Amino acid sequence: MKKVYLGFLTTMLIISILTGCTKLEPMTFEEIYSDDLSEVSKIEIRHGSGELKRITDKSIINPWLESIKGIVFDPSTNQDGEVGYIYNVDLFEGEKLKLSFSTTQINDVYYKENEQILEKLHSLFNGN
Repeated sequence: MKKVYLGFLTTMLIISILTGCTKLEPMTFEEIYSDDLSEVSKIEIRHGSGELKRITDKSIINPWLESIKGIVFDPSTNQDGEVGYIYNVDLFEGEKLKLSFSTTQINDVYYKENEQILEKLHSLFNGN
């Protein structure tokens, strides 16, 4: 009986570990970007058409990052990947790339389309 109970507990532990590792939770941009957002010194934003804009003016960068840090990104149930993007953004500290993300992907995680971030990216791209 002890062997059956021990086998059951071991199986449940393995299942719990595997499910815990694969479960994705919604996160704010500030939680995703684990470094200090105020240290970002350059933003490169590329439209899906290929047009690239570089922003190095901290009076534009800091308020924009402040405006997106509370936006919640909800992971997509489909993590198989997607092709293409509306905007792709690279955040730099000096010349060091700190984070690259698109409208539907941050790091290796795919997110549901988010109108808030899309509006902010559109405004950043077209306003500068």
